[in-house]
Amino acid sequence: MTNSFSHWDKVYTTKVHEQVSWHQDHATISLDWILEVTQPNDAIIDVGCGVSVLADNLLDEGYSNLALLELSTTALEATQKRLESNLDKVSFYNQNILEFFSKKRFKLWHDRAVFHFLTDANNQQIYLQKLYDYLQQDGFFLLATFATDGPTQCSELDIVQYDVAKITQLLGECFKLIKTTAELHPNPNGGAQKFNYFLLQKQ
Repeated sequence: MTNSFSHWDKVYTTKVHEQVSWHQDHATISLDWILEVTQPNDAIIDVGCGVSVLADNLLDEGYSNLALLELSTTALEATQKRLESNLDKVSFYNQNILEFFSKKRFKLWHDRAVFHFLTDANNQQIYLQKLYDYLQQDGFFLLATFATDGPTQCSELDIVQYDVAKITQLLGECFKLIKTTAELHPNPNGGAQKFNYFLLQKQ
C-alpha cells in the first residue's frame, strides 16, 4: 500500500503544517455537521487526523470522548503536544486504518483525509468493514472526498473522486444518505480544491 507510514511522515516532517493543501484554520462543514447530530459525551473518531484542528474545535465545544487516528507519527505527536491539556479526553491511534483495532465503538466516524486515497477495491472494502464494525448502530459516517471535478492526485498519490451516486452505490443498503454538500477549499498556497461532503447513517 502506497499510503505508508514513511510517506506521510515525510509529508509532515518536510512541510510546514499550516501550508499543506488540506489545512484549515477552523473546521467548517465537518464541525457544523458533527454538532448537529452528536452530543458532547458521544464517542467520535477522526480518521486521518493529521494536524487538523477539528479536535481542538470539538474540545472547545465541550466534547470529551474523542479518538484520533493517524499514520504519521510526526503529525500525531504534534497534535498530542498541542492538546496536552486535554489528553484525558482524547485517545490516539498511530495506526493504518486497514489494520485498526479498538475496544471502542463510535457514534460518529469522520474522514476528510483517508478514504479517497484507497484506490484498490479490496482496501476500500476492508475500510468499509472496519467502519461498519466500529460504528454504533444508528451512528453517523461523515466523509469528505475530492469531487469528480476536483484533483486527481494529492501529495504525489493517486486518489479516487466521489459524487453522491458513486458513494451511495459503494456503501449499499448499510448506510442511508442524510445530506451532502460541496466545498471549494482554499489552498494555503493559492488556488482551490473541490471537495464533496457526505453525511450518512448506519442502518
